[in-house]
Amino acid sequence: MAGPIRVLLVDDDPSLADLMANQLGQLREEFSIRVETDPNGAMEAVDEGDIDCVVSDYHMPEMDGLELLRYIREMEPKIPFILFTARGSEEIASDAVSAGVTDYFRKRRGNEQWRVLANRIENVAARYRAEEAVQLRETALRQLARTVIDSVAAPVEELLELGRDTLEAEYAAFLVGEGDDAEVVVESIDPTRADDFATGRGPPVDDVRNLTVQGGSIVAGTVGAREDGGYRSYIGTPVYVGDRRYGTLCYCDRGDRTDFTPWERAFVELLGDWLGNELTAEWASDQNAAVAEARRRLDRVRRAMDDGDEATAREELDALDELLDVDPPGTTPVSIELH
Repeated sequence: MAGPIRVLLVDDDPSLADLMANQLGQLREEFSIRVETDPNGAMEAVDEGDIDCVVSDYHMPEMDGLELLRYIREMEPKIPFILFTARGSEEIASDAVSAGVTDYFRKRRGNEQWRVLANRIENVAARYRAEEAVQLRETALRQLARTVIDSVAAPVEELLELGRDTLEAEYAAFLVGEGDDAEVVVESIDPTRADDFATGRGPPVDDVRNLTVQGGSIVAGTVGAREDGGYRSYIGTPVYVGDRRYGTLCYCDRGDRTDFTPWERAFVELLGDWLGNELTAEWASDQNAAVAEARRRLDRVRRAMDDGDEATAREELDALDELLDVDPPGTTPVSIELH
């Protein structure tokens, strides 16, 4: 996903850690830096996720940088780890390489060292994000394929969760209708943020209604910080049943995302198209069943007329009239079976 590069700095000396954070922050506005002076706190930060690169001092009293590297490699084998030390040696460098260090950087004098370190962080984080993005895409497409193959009806809830996880968004919804008339019929919430919505601290309902797509293509965007707790980033795609606009599949977040990648946009559009095809097929199936029932009732009408049973004939004609009084796709709610 697009957004700031999330850097974890680990140094037992708070003053040095703050100095490093300030220097790097001034060189790269896109760095979001978290400082930990305790290796155990650093491991907790990695375990929580949302870290693109770890930069750790080597000399620390409770656990040196190599020990921390080994622990983190067990937790997250691919996360970039830069060992940053003032008193390096070939032995330490060799051990670091054996433990799977991404880069080994010896502290130097002057401000040039910060520029070099910032470049290295930026490069390793970019590679890590690219590899994670490829893996995420492959996982998402495999999961979508399994959902399509295994489903016997439109699994809206599964599509919402799949899209929410893929986009790392906190909220997803399928809305029927547009604007003020739109109604959320299915939603999916990040389990870690569910309490916000349960206690009313989630974004206003109007935020979701305003995300219904009015046109015929995908809509994505971001806004500035919202004091009212509303969404800062959103992406939505129209869902068609037949050739009529039926609803919107949308994903929203209150975090610091700055954009959606072309692949993410294409994936959301794919989810919306597939859902529309499934709902159209379901509507067509209901229509076929209605036609078959209408034919059966016509036969009953003919038999009743042949028998002179006017009451039965009228009853069947009234039932037939109800069967034929069915709205076209997009104006009638489609039944949704959740799995």
